[in-house]
Amino acid sequence: MNTLRGFPKRYEDAPPAGGDEWLANYAKCLSKTDSGGITILYGGYGTGKTRMAWEVARAHKSKNPTMSNGGIGWTINTKKRPMLYTTAMNLFTSIKSCYSPNSQKSEKEVIQEYCEAALLVIDEVQVRAETKFEDDKLTAIIDARYAADMPTILISNYTWEKLASTLSPAVIDRIEENGAKLLFNWESFRRKQQA
Repeated sequence: MNTLRGFPKRYEDAPPAGGDEWLANYAKCLSKTDSGGITILYGGYGTGKTRMAWEVARAHKSKNPTMSNGGIGWTINTKKRPMLYTTAMNLFTSIKSCYSPNSQKSEKEVIQEYCEAALLVIDEVQVRAETKFEDDKLTAIIDARYAADMPTILISNYTWEKLASTLSPAVIDRIEENGAKLLFNWESFRRKQQA
């Protein structure tokens, strides 16, 4: 089973990441995910936020926890928990697809996959409709992961203040208690490569 699911393929053969500020944020992000916290990566386009989530997932791959199924009177099987990457738009689309008559999964099953991932990365968290439905689902997923000490990374191009205004008070409270807000405020790596 592939334990890294949904991550952009372009990082698989990417050269080593660098830059003192980027590496300092990487160390903080890794520390926070090791403790099961919520990490917010925010700042300008092309500054390495998604790349950092990929690198953190790779670092966690070797210590990926397992989950069991079965119980009393049943054979217990263990399997590696996947580390999932998704955009906010894809997350909500996958939930809404369950309402189709042809859906092979229930809403509960889809949400459970996000809740039980060894690491959940939600990119472009600002690109959503901010409806009550989306806010409730996002809060429920983050709350379940918080309760289980499962690390979550949220990525946004908004400022922290603007992003915080789009998140529920419950999510903000959990970030403040056991999270880290990491600012990516340097020049775009993509722009540097094009110069």
